This record gives sequence, C-alpha cells and structure tokens, in this order.
Amino acid sequence: MIVGVDVGGSFTKAVALEGSNVIGLCTVLTTEPVAAVSGALGKLLSQVERPLREVEVLAVSGAGARFLGKSVLDIPVAEVDEIEAIGIGGLTLSGRDRALVASLGTGTALVVAHRNSTIQHIGGTGVGGGTIRGLAQLIIRRQNFEVLEELASKGDLRKVDLTVGDIAGRSVGIIPAEATASNFGNISEEAEEKDLAAGIFNLVGEVIGVVVSLAAKAYGLEKDVVLVGRLAGSKLIFERISEVCRLFKVSVMVPENYDYCVAIGAAEYIRRRRFKP
Repeated sequence: MIVGVDVGGSFTKAVALEGSNVIGLCTVLTTEPVAAVSGALGKLLSQVERPLREVEVLAVSGAGARFLGKSVLDIPVAEVDEIEAIGIGGLTLSGRDRALVASLGTGTALVVAHRNSTIQHIGGTGVGGGTIRGLAQLIIRRQNFEVLEELASKGDLRKVDLTVGDIAGRSVGIIPAEATASNFGNISEEAEEKDLAAGIFNLVGEVIGVVVSLAAKAYGLEKDVVLVGRLAGSKLIFERISEVCRLFKVSVMVPENYDYCVAIGAAEYIRRRRFKP
C-alpha cells in the first residue's frame, strides 16, 4: 500500500492507494508538518482498517513536504514535485489522456499534462481562495469561506459590477450585454454585505475563467480542462468559471475527489515508478 500525502498550509490530505485503486482518504488540519502527516496517517489507517506495517512508502507533496525528512513513523518518505503531482492527479481523477489541470487553491496554478509524456507548469494567477478571504476581510470584515459563499449566493451584482450593457447598451464582440465590463466598477451606496461578497466571488471566478480559457485555447485543450483543489468545490466559483469559459467555447469539469488531486497524484507517481524503499 502506498499512502499519498498533500501537506498544505492549512490542511493535510492523505489517500491510501492499493494497486491503482484508492481505498481511503482523509483530511486533517495542518499544524506542524510531521505531526499533521502522522495524524493523517493514523486516521487513514483506522479508516481502512490496515496496520502501519502495510504502508510501503509515503509519497508526499505540497508546501510542507520539504520539512518531513527521510521517514515518518519509520516509513520511508518519497517527495514528489507538486507540479508532477497536480498533472498526474488531474489525469487520474478525470480519466483523460491529456488535460489542462487548473489547481484552485490560495492562488491558481495551470498545468498541461499528457499521459506517458510531459507535464508542464505553464503559469497561473495569484487570484484564488486567498484573494476571496483577503478582500472579504478588507471590505466586509469576514473570512469564513462558508459564510462568505452563503452571503454571496444572495447578493445582487448590479449593485457592485459594471456590465457591458451599462457602457455600450448592447453586446460587444463575443461578450453579451450582461457580462461584466468592470468588477466593482458600479458600487452602489445601497450595496450590502451580501452584494459585496457576490462581487468578490464574481471577480475571482471571472479572472480564473479568463486565464483558464486563454491557456486552454493556446494549448488546444478546449475540451479537456480539469478543475481541482479546494476552491473547485465552490458552487459559485464553478458557475462563474463555467460561464466565462463558455464564451470562449471551452468546457470545464470537476472530478470526484477533486480536493485530493495532489495526494493522489503523488501516490500514483510513486506507484508508476515502482518505488523500492
């Protein structure tokens, strides 16, 4: 059994891989990296009812992977480059042979992946979940993501954003009249917390959508965009990204277990190379 671990800044995610099958997964808060990995491993093994001795290797990736050393609980540690893990994880989760994998976390990373070939980090944007929390704290003094999303779902973007129709009176090129011309370009004195939250989610979703669309078209992957990472699970963000991508004739999907992409990719990377501890 190989255990893949994504040691993130806020959460540590672990998956148990037996052959090519995922038999268990779990998430714990990241405190100190070694403690977080140990805790995740214990929780995972309890879930799948397997003893520690059956774990052949810990395939680790993410921001905290470099702090783990050569072993944890006497299990050998193999560090996997996060870009490799994102690419392999995105292909594994989606079942595709090629894809633009967009990892939506604190920021957004874009990875072009081809099965049995190259995995390339092509860039991304600093706009992501961290942007939502930061702007929300600055503007409405809130940071809890679930609360913010609930507020945003009830907001009115007409009190925040300027549309193409507001400026031109009609559609312009491929952009319909109701599309955003300027995020936060039409702030009303009547705007409430829910409207401002809606504006923040709209800004982040649209920026990611444009970046993803242009990258997909540049690499000929318009029908093969896979969204992963914690932010991909936000209904509002997915809707905004999808709406923007449709304008560019780009389709996107969020696979099952999207938040475990890096952990699954790290484990699969090691499995394919038949790591020997």
